Amino acid sequence: MADEKKPSDKVVRLVWGPTDDTPVRYSNQMSVSFAGSTEFHITFGHLSPPLAGLDENEIPDVLSIKPIITIVTSPDVMRAFVQALKGNLDNFEKMIAETEKK
Repeated sequence: MADEKKPSDKVVRLVWGPTDDTPVRYSNQMSVSFAGSTEFHITFGHLSPPLAGLDENEIPDVLSIKPIITIVTSPDVMRAFVQALKGNLDNFEKMIAETEKK
């Protein structure tokens, strides 16, 4: 068939735009789950106040985490996300170890 399109070998470069207007949120909690075989849900949240410095009788039985954002992504993007996190964490820990040697 003459109308069938073949996959292209052309390489398309992806370039991130500026992040100046991207909201920045602080998160100290995270939950990850998956739905079947099609998507992952990553929810970032904030727990306040911290428990550090409280006496045992001041610690509540239940603390509520305020969800900040949920990211839903495909398994392929999740794999890339985990690799990126691992690579950055390895580089960070290497830098910290070198700084502590000095």
